[in-house]
Amino acid sequence: MRKKFTLFILSLLCSISVSMAQELNVKGEVKDEKGLPLPGVSVKIKGTAKGAMTGNNGKYTLTAPGNATLVFSFIGYKTIEQAVNNNTTVNANLSEDNNELNEVVVIGYGTSTKKDLTTAVTTVSSKDLKNQPITNPLQAVQGRAAGVQVTAQSGKPGAEIAISIRGNTSITASNSPLYVIDGVTSRNAGFLNPNDIESLTILKDAAAAAIYGSSGANGVVLITTKKGVSGKVKVEFNAFTGISNFWRKQDVLNADQYIDLMKEMGYTSYGDGSNTDWQKETFGTGKQNQYQVSLSGGGNGGNFYLSTGYQQDKGIVAPAQLDRYTVNFNGSQVATPWLKFTGTAALTARNSIDVADNAGVARGGTILAALTTPSTIGIYNPNGSYTTIPNSGGWDNPIAQAYGAKNKSRNFRFIGSFGGEIKFTKDLIFKSTISTNVNQNYYDYNLDAFKTTYGRAEGGIYRNNKTNDNVWLNENILTYTKNFGKNAFSATGGYTLQSSDYNYVEYEENRFYKPQTDQKNDKPVVVPKVPQRAQWAKQSYLTRVTYAYDSKYLLSANFRADGSSRFSDEQRFGYFPSASAGWRISGENFLKDSKTINDLKIRGSWGKVGNDEGIGDYAWMKLYTENAQGDYNLTNLKNTGLSWETTTQSNIGLDLTMFNNRVTFTADAYLKKTNDLLIKVQLQPSAGFAEQAYNVGAMENKGMEFTLSTKNVDKEKFSWSTDMNISFNKNKVTSLGTSTPSLDFGGISARTSAVRVVAGRPLGSFYGLKYTGVDPATGKATYEDLNNDGKIDLKDDRTFIGSAQPDFIYGMTNNFRYGNFGLNIFFQGVQGNQMFNASRIDLEGLNDSKNQSATVLDRWTPQNTNGSIPGSEKGKTENSLTSSRFVENASYLRLKTATLSYNFGDAFLARMNMSRLTVFVTGYNILTFTKYKGLDPEVSQYGANGPSMGVDYGTYPQSRSFLLGVNVGF
Repeated sequence: MRKKFTLFILSLLCSISVSMAQELNVKGEVKDEKGLPLPGVSVKIKGTAKGAMTGNNGKYTLTAPGNATLVFSFIGYKTIEQAVNNNTTVNANLSEDNNELNEVVVIGYGTSTKKDLTTAVTTVSSKDLKNQPITNPLQAVQGRAAGVQVTAQSGKPGAEIAISIRGNTSITASNSPLYVIDGVTSRNAGFLNPNDIESLTILKDAAAAAIYGSSGANGVVLITTKKGVSGKVKVEFNAFTGISNFWRKQDVLNADQYIDLMKEMGYTSYGDGSNTDWQKETFGTGKQNQYQVSLSGGGNGGNFYLSTGYQQDKGIVAPAQLDRYTVNFNGSQVATPWLKFTGTAALTARNSIDVADNAGVARGGTILAALTTPSTIGIYNPNGSYTTIPNSGGWDNPIAQAYGAKNKSRNFRFIGSFGGEIKFTKDLIFKSTISTNVNQNYYDYNLDAFKTTYGRAEGGIYRNNKTNDNVWLNENILTYTKNFGKNAFSATGGYTLQSSDYNYVEYEENRFYKPQTDQKNDKPVVVPKVPQRAQWAKQSYLTRVTYAYDSKYLLSANFRADGSSRFSDEQRFGYFPSASAGWRISGENFLKDSKTINDLKIRGSWGKVGNDEGIGDYAWMKLYTENAQGDYNLTNLKNTGLSWETTTQSNIGLDLTMFNNRVTFTADAYLKKTNDLLIKVQLQPSAGFAEQAYNVGAMENKGMEFTLSTKNVDKEKFSWSTDMNISFNKNKVTSLGTSTPSLDFGGISARTSAVRVVAGRPLGSFYGLKYTGVDPATGKATYEDLNNDGKIDLKDDRTFIGSAQPDFIYGMTNNFRYGNFGLNIFFQGVQGNQMFNASRIDLEGLNDSKNQSATVLDRWTPQNTNGSIPGSEKGKTENSLTSSRFVENASYLRLKTATLSYNFGDAFLARMNMSRLTVFVTGYNILTFTKYKGLDPEVSQYGANGPSMGVDYGTYPQSRSFLLGVNVGF
């Protein structure tokens, strides 16, 4: 009997198993949240490649086992799973995946969702900062944010980055944005470790930036560092190593060609018979290494993030080098249900070795020395000193320029904050924070008395300087938030105090030896120096009110009053209001059922911001300066009328999401007007002063910005997405007042300045003679006689010959994923700008014994009267005056980065007890397409976002890098 029962049970189980495993004809319908059918939905049997797709009516049919699970997925909607359970009908409802629209965006003194923004804001995430050989996190913003122009002023390790948001708004005041790092304000952010940053939010229009008042005139960059989350402690390790080189070299005369030129110019000595490739000797191979370890976690009402990192960048031009050590902490702790504490700290220590650039060989510029030193000399003389260019009177070779002096800096940066947050009710919160921003710099310069020409002339030099800049800030912010029905209301009020204390001390001594001898002096000569100290303070009141009805009608208004010690009591306070509004059209009944448009919003804003920088801390006062003899000189007249430089900006924008969130499009148009420019006006000689700061003049920027993001393919094994942006900006100085017709910038050695600022022209306008060619009879350069007086003179025949302002800037990123492989390709470009290539004045001047560019092989000679280059004239500069001859097209397109990565799968990670393992190779600045003849179309001798922009004179170019790295998580 027992055997019969057992057989019965086995038969029953087998029949159930067969029943469950048999194939069923399954059908169903897939709808969205509104009950509308969804065509094109993928319906797959989990664990297999078998499946179907819904038709235009949202229906599908397939054959599946009775115990199968179906996976429903569609771009723009959340993926769901449903069991068949032997049913022949399985319906599904998919909800929209609006992660992008609901993404939380950091704004001034608060947050907002992306869909509720009424101002022009762009966010760059941490994924855009990863796996790049950058020492400045702002380098990763280049080409990724519409309306934001990022320029590498130099390729030296640790070089600063210039950022302009929607053009330049000032002439002598700052054009750089304000950086707010976890609530701590700073005028730069290059010291941060890019791996510690979670996001950068760029406030572009005045309505977004007005909450920061006078500090936000040039836009605001809000930097949020990474935080811990509740759960197990996470450990991450990131590392890469790589090499770099220059992507371009310049053709110069070889030894025989140089000797022929020297003979032509009447020189009789040409060198020591060497054949040195100075570019090979000077431009080597750079190396980059970076390591970072981080720990993060949280629990019991608190969280923390702690990281430490080291980065080394050995420059292509040795001995240039940067060593950077970073520590970052971010934490919070809930003490009681109504009290929370927060704390942040970022510490950076940098050691750097500098190589002089932005100068010709005669003034110590290493880059131009490598190009203009002839190959006919070696590196050292028999006595161990460095060689000099023949017939030059002592111009040292590039190795002497690079190694002759020990040129070192040590920098210590610390920003930290501590805050307390009191929750009076769930709607009313008060937060008070105190923060500090410390910047200490130590510079040492040591030049021995024998190896270099300058060192021998001075009998050796030692100098140092120390800078200590300490800014503290106290912010007290009260926030009230109330949502009721379809209404959402918030109000913010605040009071802030800020103060700065700056100290600078320098020391110098020389004449350790009697000049040009080996006789040591009893003691060196100490050069008298006067220490400097400056202080400023600000007091501010701020408020913001926002209101939204049904997420369709959005309003926001800000007001800030700033008081600055940089102005007299009568002008101390500036008042900066703003307002913005948005209308979500897609929320209206006539668009609610649209199958094409997921979200459509139009917005508009107006705001006013100010600027009090660029004139010093005491420009309104009557000033006396102590000289080295202990006497006092009057250096500035009292001007109590000096006041704020103000910028007003209007903006209209459109945000559009379409095709199930596969396409996102943003467009903005703006008009910025700056009035009461802070300018150092040229005074009459009778005043006894050359210049004085006044509020005169005005400037205008207007432009358009477009951003497009698409999800081109989104399959299980393969995906492809694209992000593009393009920005147009037109800059114009509209007034310089009545007493200053023009201002000159961009000085060129032994020539007139290359840049002139006048009303009606943009900043960065090149000014000089119009070059018309070579006189075939004499070989002299010819220029256009603009006033037709029969002669060329610099007063009346100069005119505007070009502009450094681009027509537009753009960037495009393509992300590909196939299985566990990823490929990121990023192009970035600038179009329509020009560069004044002052390096060519040295390389094509043909007026002294420097080596020249190979282009001078086509110079005018009695045998080559049709030469394209003017003939040689020893000791004369008329053939190489500041002119359109040296203005070049500097437009470029760069393959900025390409990263190929592999992410190890879950099975491997489980065996290794890892949460993540990624290996990658990255190329940086891989390809550059440009007509510019210099070493780099991007760098600038002077500030790249100021009036002297667009001048290249022996500037250290950017390098091309290749990296191998790994990201590990536990």
